[in-house]
Amino acid sequence: MEQTGVQANPILSFLPLLLIMIPLIFVIRKLAIEKGRDAVLWTILACIPFVNFIVLWYIVGTPNKRLEDKMDKILEALNKSDKE
Repeated sequence: MEQTGVQANPILSFLPLLLIMIPLIFVIRKLAIEKGRDAVLWTILACIPFVNFIVLWYIVGTPNKRLEDKMDKILEALNKSDKE
């Protein structure tokens, strides 16, 4: 039997991966901005296939840096007022 050498287009092979990756990139970037993290770094990491799923879980689980900074300032002010 003779087999034909028909192969799928390589671009079409990556299409499902791209369709999943593109929304993840925007979601990770938005979360990084909201949480006060470096948006450029997290966007670049989100562009790496399969790493972006790990990055998504990490960025979702990290605390909000802006809120932590505000809470630190409030606690510092309270500690100063207690010492006086």
